[in-house]
Amino acid sequence: MLKQGREVKTQLSEVFRTSYGTVDMSSLKSIFVNLSTWAEPIEDKESWIRPIKKFETKIKNSLHSQLKETPFKDKAIVDLDLRASGIKTGKRSFMRCEITLFLETKNKLNIKSPFISNPVKTITSNLIQESILPSTTFKFHKTKK
Repeated sequence: MLKQGREVKTQLSEVFRTSYGTVDMSSLKSIFVNLSTWAEPIEDKESWIRPIKKFETKIKNSLHSQLKETPFKDKAIVDLDLRASGIKTGKRSFMRCEITLFLETKNKLNIKSPFISNPVKTITSNLIQESILPSTTFKFHKTKK
């Protein structure tokens, strides 16, 4: 049996491209959430490995605190893709964050149903507003230029 995925684009921020979807519509077990934008550092640092790791940890902590009141399990995977090499002030670097959420229920669900879409949109909006945009490390831009 061939897996069929679906992706739903959401316009939740003027700075971020956002979407959510699944890899397999026939047995909906997990949902992925994609956030992408261009990040520009506010100040120069000798090494960017630790600040990027702290930024990822802040996103993870914020996400896990939101999962209690949703149809998703308490475990989630956060994959922040922001290269530590080549980051410097005045230069924008592409940032992509993929979050995998696992559903509690095994019922047949539609990815566009309010049972799934509303919590995903709420989680995504809260992450952007509370964890990412207030960053003291990066400014975010919709485009590279």
